[in-house]
Amino acid sequence: MNPEPAPPLESELLAQAIEQSPLGIVILGLDGHVQYCNQGFLLMSGFSQADVIGTKPHPWNPDAATEAIYRSLLTSELPDDRWKGDVQSTRKDGTVYWERQVVSTLRGAAGQHTHLIVVKEDVSDRKLRRADYAQTRHLHERALASSSNGIMITRSDEDDHSIVYVNPAFERITGYRADEVMGMEGRFLVRDDLAQPDLEHIRSALREKREGSATLRNYRKDGSLFWNELHIAPVQDLAGGTTTHFVSIINDISDRVRYQHALEYQANHDSLTGLANRNLLGDRIEQAIAWAKRNGHVLGVMLLDLDHFKLINDASGHSAGDALLKEVALRLMACVRETDTVARLGGDEFVIILTDLPQPGDVDQIAEKILSTLSRPTEIAGREVFVTASIGVSLYPRDGDHGEILLRYADMAMYRVKEHGRNSVRQFVPEMGSTAISRLDMEGAMRRGLERGEFVLHYQPKIDLATQHVVGAEALIRWQHPQIGLIHPIEFIRLAEDTGLILPLGEWVLAEACKQQVLWQQQGMQPLKIAINMSARQFRQDDLADRIEAVFASTGADTEHVILELTESMVMHDVDSTLVALRALKKLGVSLSLDDFGTGYSSLSYLRRFPIDELKIDRSFINDIHTNPDDAAIAGAIIAMARSLGLSVVAEGVEKKEQADLLTRLGCNQVQGYYYARPLTVAAFANRLREQQAHKE
Repeated sequence: MNPEPAPPLESELLAQAIEQSPLGIVILGLDGHVQYCNQGFLLMSGFSQADVIGTKPHPWNPDAATEAIYRSLLTSELPDDRWKGDVQSTRKDGTVYWERQVVSTLRGAAGQHTHLIVVKEDVSDRKLRRADYAQTRHLHERALASSSNGIMITRSDEDDHSIVYVNPAFERITGYRADEVMGMEGRFLVRDDLAQPDLEHIRSALREKREGSATLRNYRKDGSLFWNELHIAPVQDLAGGTTTHFVSIINDISDRVRYQHALEYQANHDSLTGLANRNLLGDRIEQAIAWAKRNGHVLGVMLLDLDHFKLINDASGHSAGDALLKEVALRLMACVRETDTVARLGGDEFVIILTDLPQPGDVDQIAEKILSTLSRPTEIAGREVFVTASIGVSLYPRDGDHGEILLRYADMAMYRVKEHGRNSVRQFVPEMGSTAISRLDMEGAMRRGLERGEFVLHYQPKIDLATQHVVGAEALIRWQHPQIGLIHPIEFIRLAEDTGLILPLGEWVLAEACKQQVLWQQQGMQPLKIAINMSARQFRQDDLADRIEAVFASTGADTEHVILELTESMVMHDVDSTLVALRALKKLGVSLSLDDFGTGYSSLSYLRRFPIDELKIDRSFINDIHTNPDDAAIAGAIIAMARSLGLSVVAEGVEKKEQADLLTRLGCNQVQGYYYARPLTVAAFANRLREQQAHKE
């Protein structure tokens, strides 16, 4: 065996360690000239041994500050004196990098300085990371400080949600200084206003350490209320396993909420008198009926029309007429209780809902009080004016069980008053309307009518405002009763909904309209889009899309020329289910229209999600659009919003040229209403189309 080589001497090991060290090592003489450098320094700097040995000044680090450090160390009397720091150096190729240096002296046996030794480490990457981190942290801090939203950071301990940071926007929004809220919990902004359903959303998110959102009533330092659109999100530690804090984003949406409340008020109140309008009236009647039904009370619906109001308008001008209407509104309000509702339908027509009447006859006493109050003279435009009224009354449950019927019967009674001299009151009696058949009789008659084919469709033209041509129609059901005659849907649709007859009735309407569409095309008429109303009960059928597809298959109708109209309140009933149903309908190729838009509670976020093609502005916004700037502004806003979402807009209830002209200027696409045509029979509608086609040719 060959003997093992002898181990190197200690000095040789030291030399190998220095030479092979990944750190750069440079040894200088007392005069500053380089006497030694290791391979680590050459790799670090890019210089060669020939470039380095014997050099001074040093091309990699010519900074005078470095020379001062060297001189300071060489004159030091401290045995362990050394200098540590970061120095910017230059490689041979001219690139700049950072060195972390440790500079010390070597001493001889007598303790005198003999050499300088410089140990170098390339820390450029570390410097860069640190600089990036510092810059990123600076940007984050500036973003937090510059945000227009309030930002609050709180601890997330089970028993400690105290505030550790708020930004300047928080101080501006709440009025509290940062030092005043540190250590407090964010719920102090709610104060004692704890009856807010959304608070539980935030409490649950905090308990479950997840994101959460809510709209809350909060209070500033001065006690004033602001609406806070709050979003909270958990912050985890670096390991990502434990939630340590919550970040809360505070967005003051008070202006938006006030604007929404203003829009809701304008949508539900008459701009001239401040009374409830037609839109709110329907809701109030239904609520009053529900209350009366639960408590076994009598409900009175009173429809009041001023006598000869047009003469006052013509004699004294519209401003005088408006002043009189305001005075009438005040007097009517003074005659009823706070629980009653006074509404203005438009023009000089008012409705009063009287709740909790002990006896049906009590309504006559209130009516007489109203007539007496109105009969007092009123000074308008410097003149003494006397006004009287004709009042019709219907009662729940005697005359009907839903608002449309009660209003219709009150209207019939009011016209009987006008026929018999005005300035009086009458209650509805069945003889006043030939269609006043009982509920049970009507249900049976409807079932027989479906079997015997007594129902027919009328078609109301939809007009393109740009061309003034008929481009579509809305299919509207009518009941051609063999004894009573033509009955309008207001008399039977609600009953059909309650009894379930609306399902076969709605399916018949769809099939009949599809057959008519095919027949008109076979007769060579231009293709038209036919709009068909869907009831809430129809829409909630699980197999709705399959049923509609079967109708198209059996009739051969073109789905591209069919519009299904859904009400705003219907689609907002269950948003997730609605979205599934709407998508299923869109797959069939039909268009979808949102009817009565503006009367419900939909939001932009849902409009973006729903595959809707068309919005129909409710007639309550159209009635006074040409005279009421508020109604015009609302209609204009709906049209602008719809167009921005790529939706077509239809206005219904257009009865005057001024309304049509204004809607044209606002950018509305289509209209329908009595100004252009009432609902027409099949034959009359076909004649209208033929005349239009002949005129084009």
